[in-house]
Amino acid sequence: MREPAGLQQRSRSVPNILRPLFSPIRAVLTKHPTPEDVASVIKATGVGALISALNALIYTIGAFERHEPIFLLLWFGSVVLLGIGLTRMSLRARRRTVTRVSPRAARRLIATSVLLALPWALLPFQVFGLREGGDPLVVLVVCIGMLAGGVFMLHRALTAAIAYMLTILLAVALSIHTGGWDQAWPVTAYCLLFGVFLAYFALIAGETARQRDASVQALSKAVSGLRAARDENYLLANIDDTTGLLNRKAFNARLAEAVAAQRAEGGAFSLLLMDLDRFKNVNDLFGHGVGDELLAEVARRLRANLHEGDVVGRIGGDEFCIILREARDEAQIRAVAGRLLEALNRPARLVGRQLHPGASIGAVICPEDAAEPVELFLKADLALNRAKESGRGQCVKFDDHLRQQVIAEDQIEAGLREALKDNLLYVQYQPKICLRDGMPMGAEALVRWKMQDGEKVPPDHFLSIAAERGMLPALSRHIAEAVAGHILDWRAAGLTPGKIALNLHPDDIKSPELLMETIHMFEDRGISGKDLLLEITEGCLIGRGTDMVSRLLDALDERGYDLSLDDFGTGHAALAHLKKIPVAEIKIDRSFVSGLEYRRDDRAIVAAIVEIARGLGIRSVAEGVETEAQRQILLELGVDAGQGYLWSRPISADSFAAFLEAQNRAAS
Repeated sequence: MREPAGLQQRSRSVPNILRPLFSPIRAVLTKHPTPEDVASVIKATGVGALISALNALIYTIGAFERHEPIFLLLWFGSVVLLGIGLTRMSLRARRRTVTRVSPRAARRLIATSVLLALPWALLPFQVFGLREGGDPLVVLVVCIGMLAGGVFMLHRALTAAIAYMLTILLAVALSIHTGGWDQAWPVTAYCLLFGVFLAYFALIAGETARQRDASVQALSKAVSGLRAARDENYLLANIDDTTGLLNRKAFNARLAEAVAAQRAEGGAFSLLLMDLDRFKNVNDLFGHGVGDELLAEVARRLRANLHEGDVVGRIGGDEFCIILREARDEAQIRAVAGRLLEALNRPARLVGRQLHPGASIGAVICPEDAAEPVELFLKADLALNRAKESGRGQCVKFDDHLRQQVIAEDQIEAGLREALKDNLLYVQYQPKICLRDGMPMGAEALVRWKMQDGEKVPPDHFLSIAAERGMLPALSRHIAEAVAGHILDWRAAGLTPGKIALNLHPDDIKSPELLMETIHMFEDRGISGKDLLLEITEGCLIGRGTDMVSRLLDALDERGYDLSLDDFGTGHAALAHLKKIPVAEIKIDRSFVSGLEYRRDDRAIVAAIVEIARGLGIRSVAEGVETEAQRQILLELGVDAGQGYLWSRPISADSFAAFLEAQNRAAS
């Protein structure tokens, strides 16, 4: 017979009503303990067993006369034996790392908690149920204390805590009822309320502990992440990616520390500046990937042949720097340098090829040769240059001869600073002449310096010193402003000088922001690519810091500035440069022009250069033209323009204006 639909609906709705109440309780009771929960219980088990034994001892001594002695001794013995067993089990478990808790392990945890509670469940049966000795109030207080302590110990494992609690509470309630005590129901109600309180306490305490663990783990993870980020930032800021050595910034900091320590403590140390021989050939022939592998191999060999306290860093493309803390004289330096050069001269097999790194080394001693980081680097670089000039593959220590060179350069630097301040530097112009009609088609701006004593300093000499001593930006700005003023003066006088060639130093090209400041200065004064020609040498295109040169020159070309490649034919990669950069003009080096009248090879070279230029749509200009015969040969070979003493030496801006006026009168 089927139930009425209403009754059937009512019976189904009861569980649905109670589900919100019982679902959280069920979820809590069936929640699996975590490894951290079990570890917490294991850690507390030994202490709990000891406290249980002490409580049993105190109770046994206090109630010995009112109890059956045999029962009391057996009961006490069971508590002690149980405590010993649980303690041993806890110690064994501590030696193992708990990574997961199986259902079987969870059940064993519940069984262990029941076992721990059994002696304290047996005691109320003896006192309340059988009424055989003992003070009921004392027993009740002892049981309550053991209840609270046990639940506190087991709060991380809620089911185990409830099992422990129920074992004792049920024993108390049942024994009071079986013993016929008048207070049975009030005590039962108290047990129920106390049990609910303890269960709630275990629930809250367990959740709090787990949240604390989660917070600690999150904090630990965050700290680890911060440490990892700090370490990564340190590597990015201080370590060279290719070699794993200190980068320039970090090495400079270590050198400053070494100098400060030497100043405070005395003693001495050495600085080696090392440059790989012919490293650019490796990059050009095999690519930058092989070059990077070679740099990494060099770094490994350097580390393997240095002492623990030495510091090594990569400070540039193929330049390495080493602080030798124990090398305090030239003999010690040469011993270490010899070992390093020998290691680097051994062939390195990379990508199926045998490469011979090789290196040259410049060395200085602090404080004997210099006592400041900048000065140490400068003098080590001088020694390194001497090593390269002397045949490479050797170590040169800074000496008296180099010291005299530094003194002379210091004097040049001081004089150059005074010249900039007192406006003693001036610009002269050497005209460029069209070979077909003999008319001026521009000029090259050339900086000159005449010292107060009348001595003239060669431009190549003071320009290189200006670059080494950080004066080039100020010098370049001074020259550019002078050229801008002269162009405006000629324009105001109604003269058309053609394009003025402004020579760019390699350091100008490697500092794009400074070069663009100069370009903006010209443009702000109404001077553009129609008035200027930017003249560069091969040195602007090779070496360190030239990675972005092609892009910079392309940008200048798009802005309307023609580029002239000076000394064409003297560099080993001159033809390759014509493919990489937007050249509008090439200047044939004077070394090919001077022998045109009597050397067939010079004539053939010039003819080939002209043919290349014509094929690429590039203008050709011959430098150093001094005779009419040279001019005639160049014209026959198809050279577009010439520059040299045949027409004019470098002359002042006013003289160049007069030269232009004279040419205009002659043409008219």
